[in-house]
Amino acid sequence: MTNRRTHPKIADLPDDLREQIHKKITEGYTYQEISEWITSAGHPISKSAVGSYGKNYLTKLEKLRLAREQARTIVEEGGDKPATELIEAASSLTQQLILEHLVENQIDLESVRPDRLIQALSMLEKSTVAREKLKLESRRKAETAVKNIEDVAASKGIDPETLRKIKEEIYGILQ
Repeated sequence: MTNRRTHPKIADLPDDLREQIHKKITEGYTYQEISEWITSAGHPISKSAVGSYGKNYLTKLEKLRLAREQARTIVEEGGDKPATELIEAASSLTQQLILEHLVENQIDLESVRPDRLIQALSMLEKSTVAREKLKLESRRKAETAVKNIEDVAASKGIDPETLRKIKEEIYGILQ
């Protein structure tokens, strides 16, 4: 049985050197060029090690770009929606990212503290419960307001069509 590394050799390099490697990867340097550059800096690393690391890094970079794009879309499309819907969408996106991270790192959780991930999921779940309570409370207040408006409308002789439009506006706020 061979001993395979559980993490890339590049992960052991100093942060500033790794940042330069990331820059070179995103600027399109070949893995051979990056390997030679790292080796000349006193850290011999093979082209295949750089390639494995680079592929993983670019995959994570693409996932991050996609998450940012999804978040931007949520904000742009949700401009006229209640804040609770935006928060709900953001929470769902965050949960998705956390779960993807857990799945991807199921073998090697050295870089992630599982207790932190569990705590984050717990906090998201609590926010979901609080948001649902807020929605329910808002719905009850709206129903009370509609009932009061119906009572006033009946005594003031407001026509049913106007009353229907008022109710649509009130309930539309909650959707």
